[in-house]
Amino acid sequence: MKKGIIAGAVAVLTSVIMVGQPLFAAPSISNAAFNRVWTRQDWPVTQGIVDRSWTWGPAPNTESLRETYIEGVDGKRTVQYFDKSRMEINDPTADPNSVWYVTNGLLPIEMMTGRMQLGNSRFEQKGPARISAIGDPGNFPTYADLLPIYQSPGSVNPNDIGRPATGFLNTNGSVTGFTDYASDPNTVLVRGENGHGVAKVFVDFMNQRGLVADGQTTYVDKVYDPLYVFGLPVTGAYWVKAKVGGREVPVLFQVFERRVLTYNPANADPFKVEMGNVGQHYYQWRYAQ
Repeated sequence: MKKGIIAGAVAVLTSVIMVGQPLFAAPSISNAAFNRVWTRQDWPVTQGIVDRSWTWGPAPNTESLRETYIEGVDGKRTVQYFDKSRMEINDPTADPNSVWYVTNGLLPIEMMTGRMQLGNSRFEQKGPARISAIGDPGNFPTYADLLPIYQSPGSVNPNDIGRPATGFLNTNGSVTGFTDYASDPNTVLVRGENGHGVAKVFVDFMNQRGLVADGQTTYVDKVYDPLYVFGLPVTGAYWVKAKVGGREVPVLFQVFERRVLTYNPANADPFKVEMGNVGQHYYQWRYAQ
């Protein structure tokens, strides 16, 4: 091929790549209400002015999407996926300044039960998600493995309140005793809502105070509204051996309506408690699995 032809081909290829670049740009938060919600907890984290695990994630995983929701406008609602959850606007005519104008879905329940919600009382049965809920991908436990311990409302044994969480979830679904961290005060069960005992470390995490943001103004406040961000507990607190970074470690976990919380005593503060990647997992279950 002649030099001039090669040069022309390179120029055309470069032009095509340049034109195509926006197709590969990272997703952005284009919805003002979604951005307001994300900014409160995660903007200070991205700026490095606070040490805290992500509430939503460093950035969205998708652009805003229109998903089926029977009661929505034209049978759709606006959503956007993040690592830790999915933001939703069910009624765009509601007050955009209301806390509940943007909600995050009951994704863990959908993945455990296999019932994908398409409306207030409309569901599609997909089957429980065989996606790892805790730790590295491809390992126990999956959301399907957690279905046997799903209870809403729960039925905690009153005698367990004030005592450490010692139930260990085995790969065969049985629950046996695990006392390695019985002296750790973080594992003590306190009376939670919805008939469940909740590990003290999770209660403290949900009620923590810290730096939050409104636009680019930061101030100290209660970081979370627990009902809004986490919802009610729908399992007890259990130990499991999970692979984290390729290494098997004991992790205490508890599933809530909107999030999965984990306590890894081996982690450094303030990352002993983290939220599972529920939004990432749900998107995989809904669209890829």
